Amino acid sequence: MTPTFVEYTLAPTLRGLVRSAWSVSYSAATPDPLPGVIAPDAHVEFVFQTGSPCEVLTVGAVKAQLSPRAMIFALRRGVLRLRPTGANTIFAFRVPAAVASAILGRSLSDYWDRPVALSALIGGAADEFADRIAATPIPALGVLLETWLTARLSDWGAEQARHLRLQNALFWRFVREPVSTLADDIGVTTRTLRRHCERYSGLSPKQVTMSGRILRACVALRDEREVPIVEVGHGMGFNDQAAFTNAFRHYVGMTPAQFRAEPIVYCEGARG
Repeated sequence: MTPTFVEYTLAPTLRGLVRSAWSVSYSAATPDPLPGVIAPDAHVEFVFQTGSPCEVLTVGAVKAQLSPRAMIFALRRGVLRLRPTGANTIFAFRVPAAVASAILGRSLSDYWDRPVALSALIGGAADEFADRIAATPIPALGVLLETWLTARLSDWGAEQARHLRLQNALFWRFVREPVSTLADDIGVTTRTLRRHCERYSGLSPKQVTMSGRILRACVALRDEREVPIVEVGHGMGFNDQAAFTNAFRHYVGMTPAQFRAEPIVYCEGARG
């Protein structure tokens, strides 16, 4: 059986907040239904499973960990592999850290690079939503998600939108500049920028900008295989290949050449 993959288009009011929403279904007999690695992108994936939960394996982990039925996974360092344990339907959506913070009502400072049970963050609402997912036909899951997010983000307003714009400006626009320069260009004080990042992403401004550079490097290595690695590094603001390789290995857990050799890589770049 071939896995059934569905991507959902959400209402216009949510498209600027949700990077992607998707589901995949597979049987216990499906050979290797989830191949490939997931690159670190410093966004937050909300994941719900209605069948046999997957095992998650990150770079450097001694053994795989069974994922919670409903969880978040905010991946900033290391690649992630999913190992199915039986028939399952996964429903997931990915949002920037500022949006995840608003959904959860808390900072992400303690939740990076590991699966975290959603029930530990929002209580019984996590299992209630997982039950509703299990009872909803796959084509209708997008509408269900819109309703749930609208309720969770009922307080979203101008101030929250400003936080998201600040985070996007750091993550997508800038390559290699001092924090003071970034703050000036965005139109805030350095102190405000640092406080924003700590509160709404649990990362420093430098960590946010580096995460954006590394993600763009991952996309380039995957999609532009004819471009020499040293040129990919230069495009991300690294002076030489050694500096690029060291930074990439630190954040991804493998060298750029090893990453490029992976046959299937899941990551996405900037888009409107």
